[in-house]
Amino acid sequence: MLRYYVIASVIIVAFGSVVFAHRFAANGWKLHADATGPPSAAHGNANEGFVATPAPFFVGQGSWVLSALPACFVQVSSKQGPSSLLRADVPQAALRIAPGATLRRANCTVLVRAHDIWVYRGRDRLRVPPEARLYDGPQGLTLVYEHAGRTEVRVY
Repeated sequence: MLRYYVIASVIIVAFGSVVFAHRFAANGWKLHADATGPPSAAHGNANEGFVATPAPFFVGQGSWVLSALPACFVQVSSKQGPSSLLRADVPQAALRIAPGATLRRANCTVLVRAHDIWVYRGRDRLRVPPEARLYDGPQGLTLVYEHAGRTEVRVY
């Protein structure tokens, strides 16, 4: 019995809404009041007088950062898994690109820091979060990203 009351209520509300909307549109009723007096001058914003830096076009963070820029880096291989199983795939510590180094490829600039890596391309800002390291390995530029007991090794 309850469902018949619900169905009847829905039909009545729908019919009433249609009739109200028709009357509202046909009679030219307004939902707003007309403005009175002269218009006021537009107010400035909080940054008026200051030069604002444009927002970056593309921002992102992850181990995929270098792969997202195929004009600068072409990924040759990728491995991921538990850190203990991928130790053999990580290049020797002597091949690590020192923190503070800046690499340039095509129109990309890579800033190697102690625990993360930043990539800039024009206004684009991309980051490989901690713990990320770059190596100049025998296979090519190698990115090693360790997180939560897992390691990703990407060769470019």
